[in-house]
Amino acid sequence: MLLGILFCLPSGIFRAAAQSSNQLTPVAIQSVTIRDSFWSPKRKVWEEVTIRDCFTKFENDRGGAFNNFDRVRDGKSDGHAGPPWYDGLIYEMIRGSADFLAAKPDSVLEDRIESYISRIAAAQARDTNGYLNTWTQLQHPNQRWGLNGGNDGYQHEMYNVGALCEAAVHYFRATGKSDLLRLAVKLANYTCEQVGPSPKYELVPNHAIAEEAFANLYLFFREHPELKREMPVAVDESRYLELAQYWVEARGHPRKDQPGYGAYNQDHKPVFEQKTIEGHAVRAALFCSGVAALAGINGRQDYREAAIRLWENMSEKKMYVTGGIGATAAGEAFGDDYFLPNDGYLETCGSVAAGFFAENLNLLTGEARYVDALERELYNGALTGVSLAGDSYTYVNPLQAPHGNSRWSWNGCPCCPPMFLKLMGAMPGYIYAQDKSGIYVNLFVGSRAQIQLAGREVVLSQTTDYPWQGDVTINVAPAKASEFDLHIRIPDWCRGPSSPEDLYQPVNRPPAGAVRLKVNGRAVEHLEVARGYATLHRRWKSGDVVQLTLDMPVQRLKADVRVEAAQGRVALMRGPIVYCFEGTDNGGAIQNLVIPPGTKFTPKYQSNLLGGVTILNATTTGVFKTAAKQVVSVPFQVTGIPYYANANRGTCPMQVWFPEHQNGSNPQNQE
Repeated sequence: MLLGILFCLPSGIFRAAAQSSNQLTPVAIQSVTIRDSFWSPKRKVWEEVTIRDCFTKFENDRGGAFNNFDRVRDGKSDGHAGPPWYDGLIYEMIRGSADFLAAKPDSVLEDRIESYISRIAAAQARDTNGYLNTWTQLQHPNQRWGLNGGNDGYQHEMYNVGALCEAAVHYFRATGKSDLLRLAVKLANYTCEQVGPSPKYELVPNHAIAEEAFANLYLFFREHPELKREMPVAVDESRYLELAQYWVEARGHPRKDQPGYGAYNQDHKPVFEQKTIEGHAVRAALFCSGVAALAGINGRQDYREAAIRLWENMSEKKMYVTGGIGATAAGEAFGDDYFLPNDGYLETCGSVAAGFFAENLNLLTGEARYVDALERELYNGALTGVSLAGDSYTYVNPLQAPHGNSRWSWNGCPCCPPMFLKLMGAMPGYIYAQDKSGIYVNLFVGSRAQIQLAGREVVLSQTTDYPWQGDVTINVAPAKASEFDLHIRIPDWCRGPSSPEDLYQPVNRPPAGAVRLKVNGRAVEHLEVARGYATLHRRWKSGDVVQLTLDMPVQRLKADVRVEAAQGRVALMRGPIVYCFEGTDNGGAIQNLVIPPGTKFTPKYQSNLLGGVTILNATTTGVFKTAAKQVVSVPFQVTGIPYYANANRGTCPMQVWFPEHQNGSNPQNQE
């Protein structure tokens, strides 16, 4: 292994190595204000309903997750509420809530979180080293880190540590308060003292999150060295980076203090030798997200290549049309390449983790294809995870549910709502990015951004009815006239011919001319598109206006021929939205539907349905069995709704992929 060599490098080398061409920096949440007809109403629900609903349910669940901290504070030795990873879920709730606070201050929510931080601090004070893992302390105090007969695979020690570090950094950025940061630093330092290459305990996290969390803790203190004086212990941030890299590089190698976890935990071989993404889908995507983040810090080509290689295997061979990952319930895992059954598992957390992975790769490479995938998660795979009312949730998200996909008020393992809030809380920071010479418009969201570019302030104001319409207007207002590049993402669904590696191929991709750009009312005749972005280079002045028009036909998608479950079938997509059909709108007869080639779907916006959605209407074919067992075809009026909105009107059949021909149908008895 190269661990010893790597750890000897001076910490200053990492920042210098990271400055590769095309690497981007996100525009921070605090610099972006969202004013958007699609996202603003949803964010209001999540702020006012979902965050509070989740915190309240954690407070009350099985004796109360927060009571675990109180019991540790009081020296108790039993009575833990919930699973061992409850600490981590609480921290993830704080991280997600912090990002919402960064976008929109809320004194009531902030006070509530402050009360939780006080209870967490009192629990940590029980241990002079700053160790904190309530399940271990209450149930198995002699088995820290899963040692002495313990089981880190269940205890989730390092997952909890990583989640606390995430929460602390995000909460400080949102509020400027450092109490939680002091707790996280004390625990992070203790972790660095205990875990790592021999003679320390040779351990890697069973559930990834700590890799990226420690990498970001390193970056945080590089950015805020003045805060070291406020910490209860000495801070040498290079230790956090070294441990994060150890956790990546020690996988796939024998460790004296821990059994190998195999492919389930991406531990079957060194990551630099892994050709395919394997194992528990959420853990795998979070682990790879950490590898991509580290590649952006240490500048190492082996990290970069590993992250991209595993992404390409996932996105080209193991990802559903909605962006969902994790086909099998057994191990909540990826299946073999192209194994994508329509009733697959597709945990909400998997879509969130894939979104984080995509975001980090976009920042690493400056390539728009990763934002295309992030957009797919935001509008489909992840967005379905919380009901429109904001207080019920999905754990799994199949593409075919003959008896309906159901939502739950709460779950024995409520990991998905905090993960959902982390992604959606961070979303304002995904809209824009920048490099030394320009600004990138990644997502089409009504918003205003104040951006510092080469020492000058530039304000971008974006207005749009995306995703229902493809018209986007961007007002550019630099503080003084200046020259820079404006890079605007051209989504993959309207960018021209598909790549042969694309897992899903549109039958009717928009033709040439489907993308149009104007600057101050004048058409841009020859679009310069590189890495998926149209680049406008000019001397910009206040009042300049860019207009982007994206045609949005209803596209019929077909899957790669190796995806057995989708052969002879089509799915529908319009813009970034994947559609499904529910029995509620279609007489309960969706298993009887056939969508023949040439079926014309008409989009129609309905403001009073499902919070306001564009539906798809068509006359297609219903195939039924008569009382005499004859199979007959009849014209059938159908209505499709966005996949994210399914399971909001009670339990009813739902389906995404439909046969093109009668011989591929599953006719039911005619009602």
